[in-house]
Amino acid sequence: MQIMMIPRSHTYVRELKRYLQQSDVAVVALQPFHYAAPINIIKLIGCRITGCQIIHVHWLYSFPFGFIMKAFYYFCRFLRMKIVWEMHNIVPHNGDASERTLSCWFYERVDAIIFHNQDDIARSKKLLLSSVEKKHIVIPHGNFHEAYENTISKKEARDQLNIAQNRRVVLCFGILRNYRGYEYLIEVAREMSGVDILVVGQKHDQSVYDYLINAQKTLPNLRIITGWIPDNEVQIYFNASDIVVLPYTEITTSGVTLLAYAFSRPVISTDVGGMKEVVNEKIGLLVPPRNGVALKEAIDKMFAMDYETMGKNAHEYAEKECSWATNVQKIKALYMSLI
Repeated sequence: MQIMMIPRSHTYVRELKRYLQQSDVAVVALQPFHYAAPINIIKLIGCRITGCQIIHVHWLYSFPFGFIMKAFYYFCRFLRMKIVWEMHNIVPHNGDASERTLSCWFYERVDAIIFHNQDDIARSKKLLLSSVEKKHIVIPHGNFHEAYENTISKKEARDQLNIAQNRRVVLCFGILRNYRGYEYLIEVAREMSGVDILVVGQKHDQSVYDYLINAQKTLPNLRIITGWIPDNEVQIYFNASDIVVLPYTEITTSGVTLLAYAFSRPVISTDVGGMKEVVNEKIGLLVPPRNGVALKEAIDKMFAMDYETMGKNAHEYAEKECSWATNVQKIKALYMSLI
């Protein structure tokens, strides 16, 4: 079997592609249409000639404008190709009403949807204001156990970041966007002593970046590290931390949660989207969103628990419940049902 996939420049896609190819599915990955439209069109035609019947779309940001997304859809239909949308985000982050409309348009026309949790089946229809029933499967977000280097110790990681070995360290990792709830983490930082809070991620929303940098000036226990984090440096931040805190105000799927589990770190997250399906009391804690008091209580509670064992449990959980081998068999079955 041969399929096409877009976009190609994401760790999740690289891992899925690797496991699909180990399962005798040839994968041709496309670049986003922002700068590769002519090449993508040639590849689409070439792969269709050689028998490809499926194209697997991950994020709608692959299409810079709505008319390009629609042109892509109709061109795939002209080529008689089936379209599968893996819904990492129901609506693009910070999406406005027009992007919600485009997401609905795409949702109602693709041949099948891959959801990462059960909650998103009903939530997508509600959010997109659609009553259309779609052919779908539900699979958890695949783990990142083999995606990143994990060779340094906590001591080595802290030495590189100049963090004292006796400090407790909370990590909040991910692109700096306004839905990540940093204001509630800053509220916690103002109330906690003996705990360092490390916020690491690439700048995206300027207002969020400015807010964090200004907060850092008055909080000695808050450290902001911005910029693109190379794959081989991801291990430094996770291995330097004790726990990972993700105070999302909204989310569909959190890849950072699976990344934390890959480094055997327990997670404290807000109970939004499908987080309750990947965070349980053996591997983490859930708190109400937009509640700094509850977030601080959860951090205090986790540091009073055996959080290292929770981290090991999290690693084992992701290895078993978020297995790429299992996920790929379900995805292959979906492909076959379409062709």
